[in-house]
Amino acid sequence: MSKAVVYRGGVQEFQGDREVYHVTFADGVTDIERAAFYDCKGLTNLSFLEGSVITTFEQEAFVRSGIITLLGMEGVRKIGRWAFANCKDLRTIEGLACEEMGEGCFGGCTLLQSMKGWPPSMTAIPAYTFSACTGMTSIDCDLSHVTSIGANAFWNCTSLLPPSLSSRDADPAAVLAFLKRKSILERAPERCAFLCSLKHAHSNFYDRTGDPAMFDKYKFDPNS
Repeated sequence: MSKAVVYRGGVQEFQGDREVYHVTFADGVTDIERAAFYDCKGLTNLSFLEGSVITTFEQEAFVRSGIITLLGMEGVRKIGRWAFANCKDLRTIEGLACEEMGEGCFGGCTLLQSMKGWPPSMTAIPAYTFSACTGMTSIDCDLSHVTSIGANAFWNCTSLLPPSLSSRDADPAAVLAFLKRKSILERAPERCAFLCSLKHAHSNFYDRTGDPAMFDKYKFDPNS
């Protein structure tokens, strides 16, 4: 029988309880403790976080739970390592605003289709963050602020990356460069078409005049 519960923090009384489907929080609770909802298959979404004062998910808080969507995450500032690992039904993550994230947070979420809304406060993608997310196909977020990714952050993301970049211990810098290009292509196809037209115009102009400086004086940069 499905049941709603009140989480009071501390004691991990709901671990493995597959009947829990909804959670409210007692006054003053700001942290979800380690492995608090481990293997809670009946817990399918976190929309109940909206309006709460929860700021921290400790490590392994929702491992192997039944979460399908992650919503209402705007107030969460810390997500511990492996917090949502192996959530096999997780499809959507929206509203991430965290400032600290541990490794492997979404590893093994095989139905997650898109990396969406990566928080601008996070300039690095931790190790193993999306490892084995085999269903991920797109990057629906701006990665211009990301400067590095950890080892195997996208290991085995075979639908997102070519084999050389989804292999174990692939060069992180090469993976990041590929993802940034992919993000630009997927998020702004009209910009890509515009740049292609500029490059084509540059080529035609040079062919006619033989003087690329004539094109450059109009301050068109086809590589910008």
